[in-house]
Amino acid sequence: MASSFFAPFRTRLVVLMLLAVLPAFGLVVYEYLEQRRIETERVREGAIAVARLAAATQENFTKNTRQMLATLTQFPFLLLGTNRAYCETHLSNLRKLSPDYLNFGLVETNGNVFCSAQPFDGMVNVSDRSYFQQVMQTNKFSTGVYQIGRLTGQPALNFGYPVLNEKGVLQRIVYASLKLSSLTDALARVPVPYNGSVAVLDRAGTVLARNPDAKDFVGKSLGQDAVFKRILDHKEQIFEMAGTDGIARLHAVSLVDDSLLISVSIPLSLSLARANETLARNLTILGFVALFILVASGFYARRAFLWPVNSLATAARRLASGDLKARAGKIGGSAELAQLGQAFDDMAQQLQKRQSEIIQANEHINRLNQNLELRVKDRTAQFEAANKELEAFAYSVSHDLRAPLRHITSFADLLRRKTRGLDPESARCLEFIISGAKQMELLVHDLLNFSRTSRTELRLTQVQLCGLVDEVKQSVQSELNGRVIKWNVHPLPEVHADPALLRVVFNNLLGNAIKYTRPRKTACIEIGTSPSEREHVIFVRDNGVGFDMQYVGKLFGVFQRLHHAEDFEGTGIGLATVQRIIVRQGGCVWAEGKENEGATFYFSLPKENA
Repeated sequence: MASSFFAPFRTRLVVLMLLAVLPAFGLVVYEYLEQRRIETERVREGAIAVARLAAATQENFTKNTRQMLATLTQFPFLLLGTNRAYCETHLSNLRKLSPDYLNFGLVETNGNVFCSAQPFDGMVNVSDRSYFQQVMQTNKFSTGVYQIGRLTGQPALNFGYPVLNEKGVLQRIVYASLKLSSLTDALARVPVPYNGSVAVLDRAGTVLARNPDAKDFVGKSLGQDAVFKRILDHKEQIFEMAGTDGIARLHAVSLVDDSLLISVSIPLSLSLARANETLARNLTILGFVALFILVASGFYARRAFLWPVNSLATAARRLASGDLKARAGKIGGSAELAQLGQAFDDMAQQLQKRQSEIIQANEHINRLNQNLELRVKDRTAQFEAANKELEAFAYSVSHDLRAPLRHITSFADLLRRKTRGLDPESARCLEFIISGAKQMELLVHDLLNFSRTSRTELRLTQVQLCGLVDEVKQSVQSELNGRVIKWNVHPLPEVHADPALLRVVFNNLLGNAIKYTRPRKTACIEIGTSPSEREHVIFVRDNGVGFDMQYVGKLFGVFQRLHHAEDFEGTGIGLATVQRIIVRQGGCVWAEGKENEGATFYFSLPKENA
């Protein structure tokens, strides 16, 4: 039991000892990453340099061939003449002087070979060759692709050059067939990284030359190889990618006149070999150091710490099980642990003493709690009674004021009709009396309705909000006075609520929307729902005058208004009534708005299954 209890602690102690090794481990990892970065940069720079050097050697062939063919075009008597034998003799001599080339020849614009350094019988047509087609299209020097010569029967890289007459019209094409072995020999002089390779490819992806293993790769098509596709698609100078053999390599690419590709390939494992060797050596040393620390810390922990703490833990478990007489006694180990054991014994003694005090205190607290609960119940009952009396008083006052207000309104109106000869000032005062009495009567009516919302018993049932909204829309048509209102009523849910009180809610919200959109030429009123898992959220949105959000807290207070009575009539009780109705049914009300941009009023009702 003790061993299993302290096993995690022993592990933590050993881990704490090993934390001293963490900085060294971090330093080793950092050194590895830094060396890896340096090696990678060095290899990348070296690969790019090799690619550029190889490209320069291959570019010499292209430039020399262009210059040679351009020089030949300066002898129209040879290239535009009709003496085939004469032409073949000179081209044959040129081939002897140019050992890097297999053949030279002249081609008519229809693709038929006119003459060649390589003798031939019959008719040979090369109109399907890429170098011929490019010269025909561009009238410029062009480089072909890998092909087996129809006259020489050997693989070669052909170059074409246009032969123009005095008017600049294409008459013939002079071509040169370069030996692929010449390209390979040139690559052999380029220093290749260990286990790496450098290759020359045409634009179709066929290997023209390679160092090393030229015999195995020259003439092989890599057009469908993923590495070649990436070179064509991204035109990257250097990138990392695995080949068909699954080995990750670093590829450096260089272009020669947009017709030949030089690709240098180096395995990544070799480029990082030095960094990996250094990491392995450092980690081995670090591992031996960590093992020594592990053994030493384990021995020290058992002898100087874990055994004394085990004795202390045994006493602590007895104390935890309820044996308040448990004591640690004298324990070994360091002086600090001995002090801890003495402190534990003192604590156990104090706990035993406190236990009896706690029992007495709990008994006293229980008696106080019982008295407090009785006082809370009494105060709650008093508050509820006072609230009911206040509502009854408000209802009584509002009800009793209606009759005197009717008398004032009626008699003032009668006085106005019988005293038509009053002076203007008296008539104006009389109008003030009538208007004030009517406003007071409207206020009393709203107060009564507000009071009834708390006194009326809830009659909860399933309510189809779509039908209820349609009924309220019809009832408020009289307030429109010919105004143009665009209604947008979304599908509304069925809710569990009091239909009569909900009608009051929508009467107030739609009435406000109609009232506060009065300055708009076309009023837009939208009624819909917002998604919620536990409740139905309904909103009424308009494009009216809106309100300032810093006063949103006043919207639902009794007699609180955010607009002047001269601009918009009202008593300031409608929204307070809406809030009381919704809160009584377990929901809440809130609003959002912006001045001159409209307002949105929300209310929520709980879902029946939530």
